[in-house]
Amino acid sequence: MERDEVVPEKVQQVAEVVDQPIEIREYRRGFYKCPSCGWSDYSPVPLGVKEGFSYGARLSSIVGWLGYGGNLTWRKQEHFIEYVFGIPISQGSLAKMHKWFQESLEPLTQQWLKYIQQPGIRCVDETSYCIDGIKYWVWVATSNEVCVLMLAPTRSSAEVEKLLGADFKGILTSDCYSAYFRQSAMAKQKCLAHLERELESLKTSRFQANREFAADVQQVLATARIHYRHYHARNLTLEDLGSKRTEVENSLQKIFKATPKKGWPYDAQRLINRLKRHWEEWFTFLTYPEVKPDNNDAERALRPIVIHRKVSGGVRSDWGAELVTQMFSFLETMRLQGQNAIVQLCELLSLAGRSPPGLEM
Repeated sequence: MERDEVVPEKVQQVAEVVDQPIEIREYRRGFYKCPSCGWSDYSPVPLGVKEGFSYGARLSSIVGWLGYGGNLTWRKQEHFIEYVFGIPISQGSLAKMHKWFQESLEPLTQQWLKYIQQPGIRCVDETSYCIDGIKYWVWVATSNEVCVLMLAPTRSSAEVEKLLGADFKGILTSDCYSAYFRQSAMAKQKCLAHLERELESLKTSRFQANREFAADVQQVLATARIHYRHYHARNLTLEDLGSKRTEVENSLQKIFKATPKKGWPYDAQRLINRLKRHWEEWFTFLTYPEVKPDNNDAERALRPIVIHRKVSGGVRSDWGAELVTQMFSFLETMRLQGQNAIVQLCELLSLAGRSPPGLEM
């Protein structure tokens, strides 16, 4: 058989796992003494190596992402390391690895908490989480580049104050849960998506007044969103946008005043009362167009921990719960900043015990 040199060869690249993807390294460190000051100790371990621990920072960072980004249980993490990487690991070693995560993430999450309490736009939300079968609450606050999750025993306004500080001077976006009412802020934005979902459900009501009310208010909200998009498309000035807010609010007032002869049905009246109670907080995004009309950022940040809760059923220890909030704060922050979470976690593990990197905004 002869090769036809005229016909170009066919090229194909294939990614494949090698037989032994893990390299075992042995470090020999001498013992040193200083004759001048009397100091004596072994030479330090290289970056990425933890004293007395047999698994390096690169391997540990992959396991950390699998456990929280991939929602693998500890047993599955153990099996993955053994069957894919070809090295055995015990549950005790996994516990030490997760303790290493917590030690590395603690300084950085405290730094992010201080940042989140500074003036700016913050989206907040909360969800339940179990510690040893007892219900706790995970609170979240997000900015454009930082996300912080905090575990708390209650769902009260005191927890919001712990998260954002007693004298928060930024803009707060949230749903209508009462815990956010007492929180100080320069301005507040209530989530339009929550309101729109309730209006959509009213459109199937057996009462015509409910259906008409829902359709009319939906039209007003849609108009407000159109003005918002036109501003960001540079078709409106900031002054124009402010005048549009006045028009939108006047349209909403007209709907309230158009009371049916028999009065508003209960469902429509309940929403009217809510709209009036938070009157200054529905169209803040038309005054401050950097604010989003929805609370989607906070809900998106909570979604991974909700999935983790369903997969794991919660945690059994306080330190494990603290690690959950730290790790998901880290993963979401890395996503917001466009960073590789595995690479950045490896760097944090290598620098454990040293000062955390500065927050550059």
